[in-house]
Amino acid sequence: MLKKALVAVGLAFGLSSLAMAGPVGACSVGTMAMYLTPGFSCSIGNLTFSGFSYSSSAFGGATAIPAAGVTVTPITGAEEGFQFEAPWAVSSAQGEDSAIDYTVTATSGMINDLLLSMAGYGITDGGNVAIGETTVSPLLSLLLFDNSTGTMASDSLTGLSLTTLSVTKDIALAGNGGTATLSIVDNEFSTSSVPEPASMLLLGTGLLALAGYLRRRWS
Repeated sequence: MLKKALVAVGLAFGLSSLAMAGPVGACSVGTMAMYLTPGFSCSIGNLTFSGFSYSSSAFGGATAIPAAGVTVTPITGAEEGFQFEAPWAVSSAQGEDSAIDYTVTATSGMINDLLLSMAGYGITDGGNVAIGETTVSPLLSLLLFDNSTGTMASDSLTGLSLTTLSVTKDIALAGNGGTATLSIVDNEFSTSSVPEPASMLLLGTGLLALAGYLRRRWS
């Protein structure tokens, strides 16, 4: 009986590991075009990313960045997410706008923090770089900018405690009589390590079997 009880505990651990692993493949370096494949999803750590969309426009002779022109690099570590890299640039009387959307879901634990940052940016003579990010359910917002009023290169939200977020990034550059450039946008998330309820149930089942055996053995 003890052997059977221990097997039940081991099975609980094994099934919980399979439940958390899931069938989704790891995110890899590629272009935005790859991430736009219908039905595409991928994982970084215990986060799954899906529902990608992208659009880009430009005016005044500026060049709109196509999906194939945006490099997507997974970010791993204490915070997980993506780095988006492209040669966004405008000159006087030009403008450019790119929008990146996707949904992030925690496969275990909760999403606690959201971080948005930029690098490789610059302006001259009234140029403007602005990156706004909004989320759905709940409605939240982040804002980065570099213009004549100052610079904010990173923004974050903490204490979220959410299982899923749908995010939209609006990357906008305007010459306004000068120039504006941008090359990197980072979007990262941090998560807690709370076990999945299903995993806890499986583990509890095994432990109850062991407790029942021990109670019968020593009564």
